[in-house]
Amino acid sequence: MKSRIIFAGFVLGIFYIIFVGRGAWLQFFPDQRLITVKKKNFETLIKLKPRRGIIYDRHGRELAITVASQSLFADPSLIKYPKKIAKKLGPLLNIPYHRIYKKIKNKNRRFVWLKRHTSEKESNLIQSWKIRGLAFLEEPKRVYPNGSLLAQTLGFVGHEGHGLEGLELIYDKILSGEETKVLVRKDAMGRPLFSDIDTNLMALRANGTDIYLTIDSDLQFFFEKELKKVVEKYSARSALGVIMAPQTGEIMAMANYPSFDLNHPFHSDPGLFRNRCVTDAFEPGSTLKPFIMSAALKKGILPSTRYDGMKGQLSIEGHIIKEAESTHQFENMTLREILSYSSNVGAAQVALDLGDDFLYHSLKDFGFGTRLGFVFPGESAGILNKTPWKKLQLATIGFGHSISVTPLQIVTAYSAIANGGLIKQPYLTQSVFYKESGEKKIFKPKTLNRVLTSEQAKVITVMLISAVSEGGTGVKAQVKGFLSAGKTGTAQVVDSEEGGYIKGQYISSFAGFIPAHDPKFVIYVVVQQPQKKFYGSTVAAPVFSKVAEYAVRQSGLSPVLITEKNILQKAKKQTHAQNHKKPSRDLSSEKGKTPDFIGLSLRKAYQKARKEQILLKVKGSGQVIQTHPPPLSPLPTNKKVELILSE
Repeated sequence: MKSRIIFAGFVLGIFYIIFVGRGAWLQFFPDQRLITVKKKNFETLIKLKPRRGIIYDRHGRELAITVASQSLFADPSLIKYPKKIAKKLGPLLNIPYHRIYKKIKNKNRRFVWLKRHTSEKESNLIQSWKIRGLAFLEEPKRVYPNGSLLAQTLGFVGHEGHGLEGLELIYDKILSGEETKVLVRKDAMGRPLFSDIDTNLMALRANGTDIYLTIDSDLQFFFEKELKKVVEKYSARSALGVIMAPQTGEIMAMANYPSFDLNHPFHSDPGLFRNRCVTDAFEPGSTLKPFIMSAALKKGILPSTRYDGMKGQLSIEGHIIKEAESTHQFENMTLREILSYSSNVGAAQVALDLGDDFLYHSLKDFGFGTRLGFVFPGESAGILNKTPWKKLQLATIGFGHSISVTPLQIVTAYSAIANGGLIKQPYLTQSVFYKESGEKKIFKPKTLNRVLTSEQAKVITVMLISAVSEGGTGVKAQVKGFLSAGKTGTAQVVDSEEGGYIKGQYISSFAGFIPAHDPKFVIYVVVQQPQKKFYGSTVAAPVFSKVAEYAVRQSGLSPVLITEKNILQKAKKQTHAQNHKKPSRDLSSEKGKTPDFIGLSLRKAYQKARKEQILLKVKGSGQVIQTHPPPLSPLPTNKKVELILSE
């Protein structure tokens, strides 16, 4: 018996030594399989979303930021009374209780989201209940400090933090940055122990990239406010507009009304999410006429060339083209008068003179019928049908029908007139700042095409000044103390379902720039389907005036008295600068050509005329601002030249 006890003790001692030895071995030389099991049971890998980059305006004002937010989740395996808890949470979170119950009733699940980004009131109250199985995780939340400002352009993010619309979608990858992975311990019940890293959770997140836009948020705010006013005043369907810096192509404002709250986008009609300044095309009406006149100059038609106004009616292929008003019964008109009076009959005849192929390519050069390479979802090319065109189609394109354009195209084309003839690619992003590396990428202006000479652009500018002067259709677009240039537009609304036009429905518009002698802002205003009045001169031109006045005064520009003389003299200086490498010669008195009298006093003009044996007809006093025929055009056989003076 004693020997058995000794033997049993010996065996137990051997097993003890083996167990201790095995334990020591595992302590110093652990089995990889056990390490894996340990990690699986007591550690978990948490993916932290980065702090999304900030979007700023051109002055560094925040348009979209990221803040810390509490998101509610549940561990259903720990919840004792799921139905009772669901009924308690439902009213507070504004979620049907059965949806919450469906998520938390399954005891086999360990993690479900109940609500992302709860309010402070919601999170505080739920935490005070101390319900086992409910907890919060700190997450980054996208916030738009200005609510609906620039909504269709900025776009927004979804619940998962990814961009769904606008710039948030375009730049989602660089705004988002890289996910951070954090190893978190779990307790014996398998629950993540967030307590030891909660206070540093946001600090552990990576940073997304910041973006600076070309947008001026103050100008954007004022523009949106004026669009809202005009919609309410005329019970219009909507209004939109774009403001561009003509020398660079920077978009300074891009507005759509009605809009929506970026902080609660899913409470709004998804139809409001579209940036119609970029995606929608419509017939421009008379705002297209400056580009018809531009094509005429490019083909060699002189500004003094006269067209028969046909007393307000032009018959083409069995159709009658009429003026906007039956009282408009124009007779002989120059190109300038056609634009100033907004004559449909005159513009149609100019288009017929140009021919379909020449006009098609000229409009194409200005950017119509093509995408401009603007970095934004859904950019439309508009509609500019390829030639050949029927005679009637050619004539109606002359006054902005049978063609569809986007607001972005119009503001870009007017900028080409304003900047001396260059098509600048429109852009929204000024720079991108990478926080982690400190690198800053700056976007520079890009010229797409030259469509006019500097002198041609200034001639069109003078025509557009006339269009907003007394007697022109855009007189309500004037800004006190500043010379503005622009053109009204009134077009019928195309019936996309039945074809033709919707009776009694119009699109009112105005496009122009200010100051005319040195343009800083090109502004396009569109009011869709106003109900009380519909002419662009009445509805849209006053909006341009208010926005333009705000823009020039906000930018610190001083009021000046500018005449057409300044415009044309600047054109002459630019032309001479472009040709400064060429041998100099006096072009003002070239044989067989009309001398250049622009800028001369009446006395000096008479001296020059006597020298050239030219007969003068004089209108006004002061300095010469215009001549008929224009400088360097063929001199009439009777050698008679009409001078128009500044006063």
